[in-house]
Amino acid sequence: MQHPHLIERRTVRTVHDRILGDFQVPGFPLRFSAYPESLDLEAPFLGEHNAQILSKYLGFSADRITLLEREHVLCSAPH
Repeated sequence: MQHPHLIERRTVRTVHDRILGDFQVPGFPLRFSAYPESLDLEAPFLGEHNAQILSKYLGFSADRITLLEREHVLCSAPH
C-alpha cells in the first residue's frame, strides 16, 4: 500500500469518508482511455435521501414521511 509506483499509478488511492476521514484503499489497476481518471464518489448515509426520493418519485407529503419515520417504517443513520 505504501509503494510509490502503486500510489503514482493510483493502484492505491486515497479516498475521503465523511465519518472516517481520509484513508488509502486498493484502486482499480487497469486504465481505460475513454473513462475518467477517477470518480469522486460519496456513499449516502442510511436513509439520507428518504424524503427526497419519496416526495419526488412517489408524491409523499412531508406529513406522511414524518409519520413513517415516527412509526419506524423508515429509518436513517445518524449523520
